[in-house]
Amino acid sequence: MRIRDFVDSLDLRDRQSARMNCPVCRSKNTFTAYNDGGSIIYNCYKLSCTVSGMYFTDMCAAEISMRLSKVQPVEPDEPQTMEIPEHLVKPREEHKKFWKFINKWNIQPDLLMYDIVQDRVVFPIFYKGRIIDAIGRAVGLTRVPKWLRYTGVADYYLIGSTTSIVIVEDILSAIIVNQEVPGLSAMAILGTSLTDKQMGKLGEMTKVGVALDPDAMYKTLQYKREIEAWTGLPTVAIKLDDDLKYRKSEDIQKVKELCS
Repeated sequence: MRIRDFVDSLDLRDRQSARMNCPVCRSKNTFTAYNDGGSIIYNCYKLSCTVSGMYFTDMCAAEISMRLSKVQPVEPDEPQTMEIPEHLVKPREEHKKFWKFINKWNIQPDLLMYDIVQDRVVFPIFYKGRIIDAIGRAVGLTRVPKWLRYTGVADYYLIGSTTSIVIVEDILSAIIVNQEVPGLSAMAILGTSLTDKQMGKLGEMTKVGVALDPDAMYKTLQYKREIEAWTGLPTVAIKLDDDLKYRKSEDIQKVKELCS
């Protein structure tokens, strides 16, 4: 039986996708198949499963089963705990630039740090209760780059614990969306393209929205297509009038209606 027949048994039509338990790692709902104009794309997006991203459009179901049965899942490497530099400190009253920044954007100082050497508000990124990375936002007038990664270990910044999520431009936008739309998680992509680890996390969700800045609409649409192809999840592209961090009521309402 050819692969097309195999997927057709799931009643998969053009531009539709199916989601099921992975036959290798047995993870629930991590294996997806997508019909892209007659070409069948399938993969498992669990990080520890090595069949992720494999394309076999001309193989029969028996061949697929045989190849998958030979693949042994491996555990992903645990990210190391970040060694906090001495110049990353708990903000004090005399750190005027820190307080000016968080007051301007109306965000809470809880868990944040301050880089006293580079004048940066620092957002720690946690993994299993440990800090593995941190992102510093410059508050000095001439400091570049605007956003600085301290270890480069983390692939994303995630806030919220719900299964409805929106991808935003930066950490500040993620925090503000989470404040303005209770019950919606937000993810800031720490880079310029989607990675396997980001896709793995998105695959745990039930609904995904992409709401990048207005001048990045092409990338918004690109992310939507990639996420749908990888995960099979319903994904919406949201056209914003302004950056989400400015809390424009029209943009917040769009995100709330399309993603919640």
